[in-house]
Order: sequence, then structure tokens, then C-alpha cells
Amino acid sequence: MRAVLKITIAVVLVLVLALVAAWMADRPGVIAVDWLGYRIETSVGVLIAIIIVLAAVLAALARLALFAARGPRYLAGRRRAKRRQTAERALVRGLVAVAAGDARDAKKQAIAAETATDGSPLSLLLAAQAAQLNGDSGAAERAYKLMLENDETKFLGLRGLIVLARRRGDNDMALAHAREAQALRPGAPWVASEIFGLQAALGEWSAAEETLAGALRHKLIEGAKGKRHRAVVQLGQVDAAIARGDSREALTLAESAHALAPDLVPATTRLARLLADAGKQRKADRLLENAWAHQPHPDIAEVYGAIAPDLPEEERAKRLATLASINPAARESRLLAAEQALVRRQWAEAREALMVLVANSEATRRTYDLLAELERREKGDQRRAAEWQEKAATGESEPRWFCHTCGHTPVKWSPHCPACHSFDSLEWRAPGAISEILPPPAAPADGTVPAADVARATG
Repeated sequence: MRAVLKITIAVVLVLVLALVAAWMADRPGVIAVDWLGYRIETSVGVLIAIIIVLAAVLAALARLALFAARGPRYLAGRRRAKRRQTAERALVRGLVAVAAGDARDAKKQAIAAETATDGSPLSLLLAAQAAQLNGDSGAAERAYKLMLENDETKFLGLRGLIVLARRRGDNDMALAHAREAQALRPGAPWVASEIFGLQAALGEWSAAEETLAGALRHKLIEGAKGKRHRAVVQLGQVDAAIARGDSREALTLAESAHALAPDLVPATTRLARLLADAGKQRKADRLLENAWAHQPHPDIAEVYGAIAPDLPEEERAKRLATLASINPAARESRLLAAEQALVRRQWAEAREALMVLVANSEATRRTYDLLAELERREKGDQRRAAEWQEKAATGESEPRWFCHTCGHTPVKWSPHCPACHSFDSLEWRAPGAISEILPPPAAPADGTVPAADVARATG
């Protein structure tokens, strides 16, 4: 359509010029000019042609002068635009490389972006991420510190420094950076969560509880998560009270923690132990029995047996079998019943409990290990025991405490992961039973490590 319009305009112009030329040819005339003793005579057509040529020459000279005046600025603008395009391309490629975990390309693109932008905030961020991906914490720290010099990127730089400090175990420095970040953005939920997690990691339980209370008042954390956090903080205070020999304070705190999070197994088991130590055996028994009815867990069975240490082995086995009978259909109850039947040499009872799990496709390595033990002890059948043992070697793993931040599997629950010190990050599950969504790599793409995330915890 545009091409047709251009052709039409060109044809019209040619026709107009032809008509003007024809009109002038029908009306010839002479123009004479006397100037400085010279007389110049020419036709009207020639004069018009000369005027047109002079106008074109003057227009060309004017454009040339304008270009000479504006040329350097124009060329500088072109160079800046080219550098900006180069920087944008390097930033995009670098961020893609970070997301893909390509440390080598990320570093290459970070250098290109920094060269093209003379250290813009985005290029510094990419440089820090690339350095973390390459395991160069020194370069990452330098980049984050340069970000502190720009008001727009200071908060992000502090966040990166907090993560680096936590990774090298310097929680005091991390807390100092977190307080500085809080001064910049008091209403940021992440900052409140970070300060809370660091205070808890340092064992500053009272300060952590105050921070949590403030976060709840300002609605920086939801109520259900806040209750869970309070319960875990109080369990940390329970451990501290036990360590200094204050059993009364420990019992009061354990009762409060259990009231806040009755489904938190460690809160139940700690309270039961303290009740038993205080001479309230029957109350401790009822607490554990009620918990088993709703949530059978090996830790509950362990404490249920431990708070009656003076019982003979046979009586202790009967006690644990009674606990298993409270929730007989649960997998953990069948395993506990089978273990106690083996202790009491009740072979048929043990086999029945275990074979139900096999038939229901609920058998785990522990199930097969118990079947192998049953074959050896009941019949002395080493061949059959070996067959069950082979199944145990390839069977599904037992649930265990698992840190959803770093993947560590500690033997016992604690308020912090023993490996990465993340607060309340331990959940009870079988390894591989839950797929993490984008699990944090060695150098997370956003430069963060959760400080107090409990949304996925179930234990």
C-alpha cells in the first residue's frame, strides 16, 4: 500500500513539473541584470534552474555544517547506545547462565556487562551471583559491598552480605547487616524473618521472641506460622533451662510450647519427659498415648519406653505393645507391635503384623529387616532371612528428620539444622518422598537462604 502511494505521489510530481515547464515554454521571456558594469541576460527558465541549484547547494552546505556541529555528540550517542545494547545482552545472558548453573559463562557475561556499564547496579548484582556460582565468596563480597554505595541497591547488597556471613558461620555479622537492612526497610517481612532466625541461631531466645511478637503485631508474619515459631522458640528455651538445671522453668515453657503446637512431636516428647521427671507419670503417659492416637511416631514410642526405665524387658515390651494397640492400623503401630512381639518371642503375632505391611505395599527396609530377624530367631532359616535382607537393601527408606534447606538428615530434631543452622527447617519424611521446588543450590540464584521458613515442616 505504501509503495503504491509513493509511486502515485512521484507520478503527480512529474506531471506537475511537466505542466509548469510547458506553461513556461509557452510564455518565454528574458531577464536582464546590470551589476558592477556587467549585464547579464538570461531566460526565465534558466534563472529558475539556477535558483533551484543554488538552493540545493545551500541546503547541502547547511546540513554539512549542522553535522559538523552535532557530529561528535551524535557519534557519542551511537557509541553509548551500542554499549547499552551490549550490556543488556550480557546481563540477560549472564542471568540465564546463573539460572542454568553455568558458572563459566556467568563469569564471562558478568565481566562483559561490567565493562560495558562501568559497574552499574545490575552488573554488580550479576558479578556477585556469578562469583557465588564459581565459589568465589571474596569476589561476591566485594561486589555486594560496592552495591552499598548506591542508595537504590544498598538493601540488596546487605541481603547478599547477610547470606555470605551466614554461610561462613558468622551469625553475629549477619545479624548486624540484618539490623542495618531493617533500618532501611522496617516493614520488609524478609528482614524481620532473618533477624528472628539469626537471634534464634545465636541462642538469643528472649530477643527472638520479642522480634517475633513485633512481627506478629505488624502482620509481617501470618498467625499460624507465628504460633509455630513461638512453639519452637520456647522449645529452645526449654533446652536452655534444662542445661542450667531449672526444671520448673523448663516444664512451664514445654507446656506452653505444646499448647501452641500440639502436633509438633518434639514439643510432646519434651513435655512428657519433664512431666515424668516431675513425678507426673500418668499425665506423661496420657499425653504420649493421645499423641500416638493422632500421629504415631518413633520418637513418641522411644520416650514412652524411656520414662518407665525400671520395668523388666518383658513388661516394657508389653507396655510398648499397648501403645501400638491404640492406633493399630497405622504403619508405625504395626512395626512397633512386631518389634515387641519379637522381644516376647510371639512369632505368629510378629509375622502377622509385618506381612500385613508387605501385602499393603507399606513395607520399608525396617519391615524387611524385622522379617529377616524373625526368620533367624523363629526357625533359624538363614536362606529365607537372606532373601528378606536383599529386599531390605533395595526397599524404601524409613522416614527421618530431614532439613528442607540443605538436605541434612540429623539423628534427632532440634530448633536448628545442625548443618546449616536454619531455624525450624527439620521435617519428618522419607528421603525423596517430597520433591522440592527449585531446591537451593550451593549458590542460590537470588542469593538467599531461608532463615525461618516453616511452611513445609510437618514434624
